Amino acid sequence: MHRPTRIIGTRGSALALWQAHHVRDVLTAAGYPVEIRTITTKGDRILDVPLAEIGSKALFTKELDEALLRGEIHLAVHSLKDLPTALPEGLCLAAITERADPRDAFIAHPSVAGGLADLPEGATLATSSLRRRAQLKAWRPDLTIVPVRGNVDTRLARLDAGTWHGMILATAGVVRLERTDRIRERIDPALMLPAVGQGALGVVCAVDDEATRALLRRHLHHAPTAAATLAERALLRRLEGGCQVPIGALGRLREGRLELEGCVASLDGDRLVRDRLTGTPGAPEALGGALAERLLAAGAGALLDEIRADS
Repeated sequence: MHRPTRIIGTRGSALALWQAHHVRDVLTAAGYPVEIRTITTKGDRILDVPLAEIGSKALFTKELDEALLRGEIHLAVHSLKDLPTALPEGLCLAAITERADPRDAFIAHPSVAGGLADLPEGATLATSSLRRRAQLKAWRPDLTIVPVRGNVDTRLARLDAGTWHGMILATAGVVRLERTDRIRERIDPALMLPAVGQGALGVVCAVDDEATRALLRRHLHHAPTAAATLAERALLRRLEGGCQVPIGALGRLREGRLELEGCVASLDGDRLVRDRLTGTPGAPEALGGALAERLLAAGAGALLDEIRADS
């Protein structure tokens, strides 16, 4: 039986290509011919400015969205944490893949011994994530946090050549690029909640491309991961967050129940609002919305207003 070739759109970084190749390999194994097309996004072009200062929720997705809407590609593969909670009209999140380790990782400078808790007073850590910065400062106000952009290899090279004590990266990305040896510590979510969707891939296609939607759902979608991450995305949507807002969340299935934890912190870490709720996996978005309301009522709304006013 003849099956038409599907074109996957992806960014050109080593990690993005790993993700696209993973999706390609799954579909190819199922008997579907696939091509990969690399597309450069705004987030790839602007590397000398912290993400929070660029101010776009679609930094790494807009150009791929446009290619989908023009029919130039059939599906786009993203890190789910980069995917805005509201997609452009005509597009849908067709599949969420099984999640890898969602935790953040502490990557130490080769000269630094021990884990995060062993860092000396005033140690310097690199990350461009406001979420990581705020939670680190809430834990240890003495830390100095500096921004860093670029792909994983570029960041590791900058760390090794410089004077920072370490940096924070997503565990999943480091593992996928086979740099697990650089992970000094996988950070407990009790200390640092990850980004919404971290560790999972989101595959987007056109709403009216029913054949591709069905194909992705059948071969790539992972229902337990979807329940957890849809709850996280609903929380983020209600809080109206994005790259420029320090929001962390983690959904976990435990004994048939869906547990969702979320936090909002001030940029200096002085104030942190954190809570958790448990609900049914069958209604993840309701759970995310409910936890968001609790966070807002506990002071997250005022924190977010201040952060947006400052930015």
